[in-house]
Amino acid sequence: YKRSTAPTALPISKILTTKLFPLSINESFQDYIKRKDMDIAQENLLSLLKCHGSVEDFRISKLLKIQIDDDGNYINEFVIYPKNANYSELNHFVLIHGYGAGLGFFLKNFDEISIKKNWCIHSIDLLGYGCSSRPIFNSKTSIEEYFVDTLEKWRISRGIDKMLMCSHSLGAYMSLLYTMKYPKHAQKLLLISPAGIYKPLDLKLNIPVWFNYLWEQNISPFSLVRNTGPFGSLITSGWTSRRFAKLTSREQFFLHKYTYSIFNARGSGEYYMSQILGAGGVPKLPIIEKIDQITCDTTWCYGDEDWMPKEGGLKSIEKIKQNTDFNSEFKVFDNSGHHIYLDNYKQFNEFILEEMD
Repeated sequence: YKRSTAPTALPISKILTTKLFPLSINESFQDYIKRKDMDIAQENLLSLLKCHGSVEDFRISKLLKIQIDDDGNYINEFVIYPKNANYSELNHFVLIHGYGAGLGFFLKNFDEISIKKNWCIHSIDLLGYGCSSRPIFNSKTSIEEYFVDTLEKWRISRGIDKMLMCSHSLGAYMSLLYTMKYPKHAQKLLLISPAGIYKPLDLKLNIPVWFNYLWEQNISPFSLVRNTGPFGSLITSGWTSRRFAKLTSREQFFLHKYTYSIFNARGSGEYYMSQILGAGGVPKLPIIEKIDQITCDTTWCYGDEDWMPKEGGLKSIEKIKQNTDFNSEFKVFDNSGHHIYLDNYKQFNEFILEEMD
């Protein structure tokens, strides 16, 4: 098991001399045959949950495709709510993933955070990610139009007025943009290791020249998975074997299948990343420059071993307090890196439940 690090790539010499990819070639070929079964991989993963598929559970959960435009594009959603609940009377908690990820990455959170009888949990895939639609990339479409406006269309379709939003990394960046453009609907933002906030003046990253070039050319790490055909799952296993090593073997198995299926899907939302961040996760459009436009309370959350600079959160809080009347807090999670919701899911789940009270 290894903590996640900034997206800087390994030196080629280390890639060639280290056993990075534990999956067998035979398994990789089998995954390649089923590579287009994203929805099946998602369903298989979520079937591990108590709240999904059990008639005896006190909750109902569903996978939904919420259409957001006349072209048939949709947002993929996993929703959990108490049986016999009146939807119009429920509070709404919205959970959004980070770069390259999908709602399945919150596997260790769904059962625990959905125990409240007056809350509805909505976990969504951003447009162009996970099992949501993946429209063909158009450089003329702005970041706000692609991510923020589609999030608002989803909210309207779901009939949600106020929502407690919890979002990770890139999702946190988009949630901040969302509340600035649509200020009436975010009850509070829980920002989990948010990306794109602040560029430290003394930042020094050892980024290989080749990786920086590929990043700026919009050639994402997922392109490698797609373009290596039957070996794509093998390459993905280099990441999943380290990221999910603390989980049960069954959880690791289905998370790998799910991860490969969404990494291998047609590139779409990922191509906006180079407009937001440079290689190494360095922000090109630091949101701290307009953070005082925030229109709700915020909590900035980091892992104690997070590679995302905590300085961005602290300086944002300082600016919010100086220029607005909104409350802004800072929280560090023990034994966690960038993926707090996985690294220390017990403390993370307790934190979410406290925020719901």
